[in-house]
Amino acid sequence: MPRDPGFTLVELLFALGILAIALSIAAPSFTELLSNQRARTATHELRQALDFARESAVHSGQPISMTATDSDWAKGWEIFVDTVNRGTRDPQQSPLAVHDPLSSISIRTDSTSRRYIHFTSRGNTIQPNGAFHSGTLTVCGEAGTSYRVVVNKAGRIRSESGTTESYCPN
Repeated sequence: MPRDPGFTLVELLFALGILAIALSIAAPSFTELLSNQRARTATHELRQALDFARESAVHSGQPISMTATDSDWAKGWEIFVDTVNRGTRDPQQSPLAVHDPLSSISIRTDSTSRRYIHFTSRGNTIQPNGAFHSGTLTVCGEAGTSYRVVVNKAGRIRSESGTTESYCPN
């Protein structure tokens, strides 16, 4: 009677052991890859929202504010028409855009950008007292790469990447 070719229990356990070792080596780098991707995506979404707010101000001819939820950008934000530059939306006024909280991300700000960023109808940024506003929002991920979103006084927005140790020291 011919023997049926197949795997023996020892061969199967040996193959599973090799697979387990390979996965344990690959898992940390995959986790870092996911963390870096979360930070990159959060930066892209934040910059896209700032671009939208600035473009909306210019196209509509009305001042627009982008406000952090509970003064924490990682908890989300909303964009709305803000004619008096106070950074709060009237309850009867509907927002132009709303963003949900970001997961596994923290965002650090400078003192001028902590609560909100206000764009005039000309596309530049100003503070409540009318002075120019330039600011930095730093997206801190859990892995090695973090990002900065920089708004200059003309309202132009740029982003740059760097190491988490230099951008987000503990």
